[in-house]
Amino acid sequence: MAPGPLTLAVTVLEQYHVSPTPAPAPGQLRSLPLTFFDLVFWDFPPVQRLFFYASADLSDVPDFLHSKLPLLNESLAAALHHFYPLAGRLPCRIQECASPEVVYSDGDSVRLTVAVSRDDFQDLAGDHPRDTARLRPLLPPLAKHGGCHRPSQDVLAVQVTVFPGAGVCVGTTLHHAVADGSSYVHFLKTWAAIHRLGDECREAVVVGYTPPLFDRGVLRDDTALRESFIHDHRHLVESGDRRLDEWDVSRRPDTVLATFRFTDELLRRLGRHVESDTSARCSPYALVCGAAWAGIVRARCVGGGGDADDDGDNARFGFVTGCKPRMSPPIPSSYFGNCLGLCFVEADRRCLTAASASAAIWLVIAGLAEQGRALRDARGWVRGAREYAAARAVTVAGSPKLGVYAAADFGAAWGGQPRKVEIVSVERTGALALAESGGRNGDGGIEVGLALPRLQMEAFRAFHAELVGLLHANDVATPLLREPKS
Repeated sequence: MAPGPLTLAVTVLEQYHVSPTPAPAPGQLRSLPLTFFDLVFWDFPPVQRLFFYASADLSDVPDFLHSKLPLLNESLAAALHHFYPLAGRLPCRIQECASPEVVYSDGDSVRLTVAVSRDDFQDLAGDHPRDTARLRPLLPPLAKHGGCHRPSQDVLAVQVTVFPGAGVCVGTTLHHAVADGSSYVHFLKTWAAIHRLGDECREAVVVGYTPPLFDRGVLRDDTALRESFIHDHRHLVESGDRRLDEWDVSRRPDTVLATFRFTDELLRRLGRHVESDTSARCSPYALVCGAAWAGIVRARCVGGGGDADDDGDNARFGFVTGCKPRMSPPIPSSYFGNCLGLCFVEADRRCLTAASASAAIWLVIAGLAEQGRALRDARGWVRGAREYAAARAVTVAGSPKLGVYAAADFGAAWGGQPRKVEIVSVERTGALALAESGGRNGDGGIEVGLALPRLQMEAFRAFHAELVGLLHANDVATPLLREPKS
């Protein structure tokens, strides 16, 4: 059994301030106004990821500090040269901003913390439920500046934690209003490539490199959504709205994080069952989300905590859709910032099964093909997110399309791709953490990270095991795990 969190220690060894190197050219933009896409996520918790690298070459602390850390530091500085807004700052309070923006000033930097941990690396990097209190010390906070007068905050922080004799964990904390998953992975992929190829091949990275696009002029806002969202946020602050906190289970002492894998074969079986039951030919994304949604609704009933849904009998689900190709004109894929639309799904909680939940999600996804549909209800996004938080809706973080495992390959000395990637911040947002499977068995598919109170997690694990058993038994006549009546 792994030791409890109170017996473990993470000791900070060094803190560095890594500035873009070389510094941005004098003519480059120093401030990026937040767009309406960015403002949707203004007061969401930051996105926090952990990358676990198992490698004997990274296990000795003095050697890591002497031979590995300098290259990591240098490659981060080189990547920030291209993504310099990540070294900038955001205002802490929107009510004091005439126009919220990310501002980079010469000398700004990203804080890089280097630490050592005595915890069990293999256990932390597993799929089984782990106490989230053990994972939080591996994550860096976003520093604040300026005291009480117009305070600002960093937008990115990095922490590298060495586990002697086992490996290394890289933790990142990113303000969600600055970048979505696509822009984050663009940065990560660039940083890892520079580190992997080293100084002698750095030019090769630049030659085949697509730089980030910071030009806000490519994004049209014909209906003044930006001004509307700023007004909504200021009104919510003045009214003391705290509904986003309803998602947060991090304050509960029994919260655990676990990973559930849906292999390609399991998804094929699930897809056949859903089509047989509902006539819907769902994407793998819809299938995984539907199964997880139904499982969480059941777990809340069986494991305690209720569904706390405003409508009583309605279960709610929210996800995001990439809007770059859906805008008119389309936005280049290299655009840096947020470009995600919010999508809302509701279904009868009493009749929710993996099949019906998948079909309901797929119906909304299919409807996005309609011209302009992604932005049709955009004016209600800021307030709608809070309504869904108050109803403790299940939402989604990450995407298997991002390819975080491949993007985070820092080279052979790090053991190649990470052994495990976690989005630990889902404990504060109530979201499913989706990624392409980093499955070590080569089974492909999608992995789902989930943070729940321990009793609910046990109920969800039972649901997942039963679902897998039914699908492998080819029992298509059995409804896929309707929630027990309460």
